[in-house]
Amino acid sequence: MAPEINSKKSYGFAAISKSLKPFLIGKGVRLFVSVAVILLLARVLEEAQYAVYVSLTALVTIVGAVSSIGIQQSMLRYIPELRASGNNQAMYWMFIRGMLLRVGLVGIVLLIGIPFAFKYGHNLGLDDWLWVVPWYAGVGVLRLGALSLSQSLEALLWQKQAQYSMAIGGFVRLVGIVLVMQFGQLDLWAVVLIELVSEGLSLVIMTAGWFAMRSADVHKQDGSLEWWPENRKRVYRFGAWSGLMNQTRMLYGSSPNRLMTAHYLGSADLALFGFADSLNNLATRLMPTKMMMSMIRPVFIAKYSEEQDFSLLSDLSNLVYRLNLSLLALPIALLLVAGEPVLSWLTAGKYGEAAYLLAGFLALMLTEGMRTTLELLVQAVEQNQILLTNLIQSVSLFVAIPLFPVLGLWALIVVNLLGTMVANFIVVYLLGRHGHDFKFDWALSALVTGYAAVAGGLGYWVLTLSGSYIAAALVTTVVFAIGMVVKPPLRQTEKDMLMKLIRSQRKPRIT
Repeated sequence: MAPEINSKKSYGFAAISKSLKPFLIGKGVRLFVSVAVILLLARVLEEAQYAVYVSLTALVTIVGAVSSIGIQQSMLRYIPELRASGNNQAMYWMFIRGMLLRVGLVGIVLLIGIPFAFKYGHNLGLDDWLWVVPWYAGVGVLRLGALSLSQSLEALLWQKQAQYSMAIGGFVRLVGIVLVMQFGQLDLWAVVLIELVSEGLSLVIMTAGWFAMRSADVHKQDGSLEWWPENRKRVYRFGAWSGLMNQTRMLYGSSPNRLMTAHYLGSADLALFGFADSLNNLATRLMPTKMMMSMIRPVFIAKYSEEQDFSLLSDLSNLVYRLNLSLLALPIALLLVAGEPVLSWLTAGKYGEAAYLLAGFLALMLTEGMRTTLELLVQAVEQNQILLTNLIQSVSLFVAIPLFPVLGLWALIVVNLLGTMVANFIVVYLLGRHGHDFKFDWALSALVTGYAAVAGGLGYWVLTLSGSYIAAALVTTVVFAIGMVVKPPLRQTEKDMLMKLIRSQRKPRIT
């Protein structure tokens, strides 16, 4: 008989509140470090070397996708369920074996891929730097291993161990770059060595934190390993569909776009695209659907496993999307009105044009944010076959090829946007066919879009009258803020929930 699931102890409001502080601190440090590193590399590295760096990071991400055959997704789906049910024996058993398999597969794929990188690297602009590929493969193993471990720790809401470890590694990376700039010459080889050290440090600290938490867990022997033979087929089925889902999305996203740009448009366009894409990836991590995913996913899974109420997940998805929209609408307006001179100044005159590309990326991110929450709904109800719609997103990459001569870099943004929108509509339809109706809150979302449109329009009007980018940005910000304060895009129940969470953080804890 399966143990009774009670999500309140491990994933209830108290558990979320306790993990929120290290979550925010760790994410905040990582945000600061990431912004600083992106800007420093864009300013200091030669354009050709920066383009090579863009290709190398894309290749590592591709390796992560190729080696993702459903192991990580199964861990993120069933670790919260096992933890909530108190079956810690099976949870730790799955955690350890899943991590070993995941890291082992990453290493194997990288070893197989290195000869191909040497053979075809010239198509990606790597000609003079092919000798760096094996070294960056080491960075890839450490980075993907740390990422996998951090996600698994987050599934337990062990945010301190996950976030602080990554933050420390990132801070060491920033310090290393600054020191080399001060006392030597920062080139691509120096960046690779610095990342080897920083990624390795993150993984070592995180692993030590996991061992410490497991050793201190007085309930680690609770439960039974009988869960595995009873649920093996269920886990294999979920993992197989998850792995297939990942492979169908192989040709969609940041890394395929970068490699396509490297092949068809050359190093100058690749450097510009890579800078805009790096800022976009950073912004993606800040969005609630990504930044809060480490807290949202386990709560989603635990709540649905306990209550089997799809409407609760649907309401939470709508809230997360509107938070995304609220956070993205103003930056999009500001980038269109005053983004070019700011980015030009920050990058020493190199990549000011990236402002308009970044605005397009942020618009695309809105559809991708909805995609992320829809995927979570699909995984919660264990209907992963629906996510074969990822093929639509992957196919969109090929549509961009004939559009390059006409739209240039914008071809990638346009086709990705249309592909994701179509895929999202199909997922909602198929969820309904399986008895899970998802209702999108159009009215409140349109409200935020209207605020941004009015604010951006008034800001541009001020710019044409005064010629001042500062005044235009100020007007855009104030008008948008007034709209959000006067009538925020929240239901009353959502306002009450957010205020409850804020008040809980202000209360002193009694230990």
